[in-house]
Amino acid sequence: MFEEILKIANRYNDGYAKVKERRDQWLHKSEELREHLMQIADHLNNNATYKQGFYVDTLHAFNEDIRGTSNRMPSVAFRSGPMPMLVTFRNSMGEKKTYNEEGFSISFNPTITGQVLVLLQPHYSDLDKDLPEMVSLGMFQEPGEITMEEANEIIQRGMEEAFYSSFTGMAFPPQDEQTETTPPQRTLIGFKRHDTTQKI
Repeated sequence: MFEEILKIANRYNDGYAKVKERRDQWLHKSEELREHLMQIADHLNNNATYKQGFYVDTLHAFNEDIRGTSNRMPSVAFRSGPMPMLVTFRNSMGEKKTYNEEGFSISFNPTITGQVLVLLQPHYSDLDKDLPEMVSLGMFQEPGEITMEEANEIIQRGMEEAFYSSFTGMAFPPQDEQTETTPPQRTLIGFKRHDTTQKI
């Protein structure tokens, strides 16, 4: 009888070992992924016709209580820079308010159990009433098995979805009519109409 109970107790050790194995895999793979994403960013920065800028960030889990980080749980994010929305207001005092759209972010995030969850933060701006929800692009059960070809596919798919969340992409319907992507609704530029406040 005790042996059966012991088998169950030993499963904790098996789970502990599995989590540690996955985290060790991710520490190694995150460096390889970071270098690969930097190559993609460099290629886009050098060749894209519109230069909003593409960047790669490494972030770490943060504990609010002691304001400390865990260097064994890095996340790697591929993101774009902000874009001006070509909407500027001026008043008679010379003050102005300009709207920009924040860039998208595709992040590879380790979970507490060692898997890696990939999330897309769509574009958003001050014109949005609420921050758009993050979109799951998939999960890797074994971080060590992530290939750079899979990373390319995720970046391509994530950027496609991000484009349709941008004010620049909302003018176009998605190319694939079967896509499940539903672009978020933007707040109309429905400010109160007023005689100009700008000096003529």
